[in-house]
Amino acid sequence: MAFKLALLLLLTLYLAACQVVPDLPPASPPGASDAAEPTAEAHDGWATHENNGVTLSIQIPDGWQSYRTADGIVLSEYIGTAETAGHLQGILMYVFVPRMDIFELPTSDDVNLAWAVLKQVVHNPDYVGRALASEPQAFEWDHHDAAYYLLNNRDGTLTLLLAMGLPGRKLLVSHISMPESHAARLRPLLPNLLATLTVNGEQIDPSALNHLPDPLVFPADESGESSAG
Repeated sequence: MAFKLALLLLLTLYLAACQVVPDLPPASPPGASDAAEPTAEAHDGWATHENNGVTLSIQIPDGWQSYRTADGIVLSEYIGTAETAGHLQGILMYVFVPRMDIFELPTSDDVNLAWAVLKQVVHNPDYVGRALASEPQAFEWDHHDAAYYLLNNRDGTLTLLLAMGLPGRKLLVSHISMPESHAARLRPLLPNLLATLTVNGEQIDPSALNHLPDPLVFPADESGESSAG
């Protein structure tokens, strides 16, 4: 059960080249058997997607590829080859808005929605499988409640999952995976990766991402050592 929640929170799934990545249900990123075509919504270097009443738009970094999924936008740093299929070569980011009816939502608006949902995800083996997940950490992102957690997929792949609460009790999820050898790149790049993200035409201020821990320390692997950025 990977991506059992369309973005919220991550299950182990293979993104783009069958890479295990945690995510939420109804949205599955393209896998090896799900040939993804370059998205038709990519124009003038931007990728746009509408789902669940939310329109997402993000600029495609130079040299990166954008792909279509039913629920969001995938940006891949490396397209890969037949020889590298099944092995993530660089950073892969998936942004989407998941369905929420599979989660137990807080009854009070005073509770951070993103944190509450991610908490359910990291403590449910159906979502994270054998992956090692950190406890979700709440923060404020451009005046929205937000939260994140770090995942060690135990296959040489690491994932950062960011969730932001949107009006109408919806979530915006950014699922970012990379080979363990690229972990040190993520934290410095993170604000720039999401600097152009817009939701319903409003740009999301990425400055809060500058206050996340540096380096990002991922859960320890089976050898007992931590994977740090």
